[in-house]
Amino acid sequence: MFRKIKKEKPSYSEGDNLLFLLSHAWQWDKVLFLYFTMYTILTAVSPFINIIGVKLMIDELLGAARIEVLGVILGSMFCLQSVINFGVTYLQNLYSPKLIFVRFKFINMLQVKNMTMDFKHTENPETLNQMEAAWQSVNSNHQGIEGTFHSIFNLMGNALSFLGYITLVLTLSPWVLLYLVVNVMIMYVFMMRVKTFEHDQKEDIAAMDRRANYLFNTMSDFSFGKDIRMYQLSNWLGQSFKREKSNRLERTKIIQRKYLIVKLVDVLFMMLREGLIYAYLIFCVLYKGLSMGDFTMYFTTIGNFANLMKSVMDEFSNLRVQMKYVNGYREFIALQDEADPVKPKKIPTSTPYDIEFRNVSFKYPNSERFIYENLSFKIKAGQRLAIVGINGAGKTTLVKLLTRLYEPTTGEILLNGINIKQFKKADYYELFSVVFQDIKILGFSVAENVGSASRWELNDELIVTSLKSAGVYEKISSLSKGIDTPLLKVLEDDGVELSGGQNQKLALARALYKNGDIVILDEPTAALDAVAEYEIYQNFDQLVQQKTAIYISHRLSSTRFCDAIAYFEHGKILEYGTHDELLDLGGKYAEMFNVQSQYYVATTSEGVAS
Repeated sequence: MFRKIKKEKPSYSEGDNLLFLLSHAWQWDKVLFLYFTMYTILTAVSPFINIIGVKLMIDELLGAARIEVLGVILGSMFCLQSVINFGVTYLQNLYSPKLIFVRFKFINMLQVKNMTMDFKHTENPETLNQMEAAWQSVNSNHQGIEGTFHSIFNLMGNALSFLGYITLVLTLSPWVLLYLVVNVMIMYVFMMRVKTFEHDQKEDIAAMDRRANYLFNTMSDFSFGKDIRMYQLSNWLGQSFKREKSNRLERTKIIQRKYLIVKLVDVLFMMLREGLIYAYLIFCVLYKGLSMGDFTMYFTTIGNFANLMKSVMDEFSNLRVQMKYVNGYREFIALQDEADPVKPKKIPTSTPYDIEFRNVSFKYPNSERFIYENLSFKIKAGQRLAIVGINGAGKTTLVKLLTRLYEPTTGEILLNGINIKQFKKADYYELFSVVFQDIKILGFSVAENVGSASRWELNDELIVTSLKSAGVYEKISSLSKGIDTPLLKVLEDDGVELSGGQNQKLALARALYKNGDIVILDEPTAALDAVAEYEIYQNFDQLVQQKTAIYISHRLSSTRFCDAIAYFEHGKILEYGTHDELLDLGGKYAEMFNVQSQYYVATTSEGVAS
């Protein structure tokens, strides 16, 4: 059994969503509306040329049968229809790329939101489902935002044709018009119920698609290639992907079965409708003097009108469903972020900076467990603080709070005595040179990875200096294109795959290039051996000079040059002091250091022996 979807009132009305789409499209490309208006008029007029032309021809054939009149009628029909067909094809080729361009503009808005929204949203499964639903609204030419435009303009064209058909049917009988409308409205109710059911599955389907996409991307990502082969993950990942797609297919089958039932009912209604209407037309020919030309005209008109009404009802119900996709898009775009203060303070110009955590408590969204409770400590201006502890001690969360990727649940963080929430986020981010645990390399050149900007904006001399300081320049200079060598094989065929240790050094070079006033290294050298890590930290520390710096590491060889060490456990600082003070204390830090020091000695001895 599928869980019952809780129906929630949309955040925006359908009128609001239409205005949102049309106003943005008008802002981006006004000519699109001109092309669509001309296209709509031509497609609306086209069927009436044949309907009226055929009526005139039949009446002439059964009447005077004048060759010259028949020639004029046939020639006029041919010329008009040719012009219209050419115009429709030409305008379609003009507006289609423009409509895709508009959809890409909406995609760009979504991409900007993805990159700028509060970081907490990126780790919230509920938000990720919202994001998947938002992407569903822009990843197709036929549904979502672009589908909405198609529906809007199709309805505009149908509206013009609708007026023409109503005028013709009324000349036959208003009761025929009423019967056709009622017949089609009943089918509309059936179809709308199915479309609503389909949309109500959107949340579950978005979650299925997100999981399936993750598995597909993992199986397709070359960076997982070695693990997949060595640990024989292909069967496990393949079965997991197959299971997600199977669940997705089962949900699709249920929806399609409901559509099948509605379509069968529609066939029965159509047979009943056409049978009764055509019987009435025959009656009019036999007993009311209806001409064969008129019979043919009404015969075609009623058939076209019934199909048009069905098309209008389908398009209208489709539009209402598309509006729900648009609603999902707008809800994600409007996702609330932590607003900058109305009157932000300027970042202090006096460096280095001191930092204070004052009674900070924090728990992740949708979690009841506190990572920190009333955490308080200070980092003096220009101090090098090492934060150590076992996995799960809360070290990385500390970095997220300090860099404002998350906000404290309670308490405050101060920079030179000022609550960091009083600064604009963009200004505050500029203070930091951070190397995170999960290092990400972009599929661009080495220089662009280090400088985090387009190639023409970069300082080559500083790029080289940063690479040398990070200990990776020798490797980069050996490559055929040097600092212009593309990385990864995603964008360029000659892209280079660096080792894990080299990638970490590249990330260090990026931090050096930015030259932020506060330096944070969050276990960025995990892929290096302990001796190499110690050398990197020493070199980096010399370059940091008088800046405030925070180093996080499992391995304690990198802590000896720090001014102070904070040992974290279960979100609390258990020990605080210099390296020598903590060794003398004989606590958890000393125990961890003594265990690890045996490895350092062994590694150093092996290095000397070799």
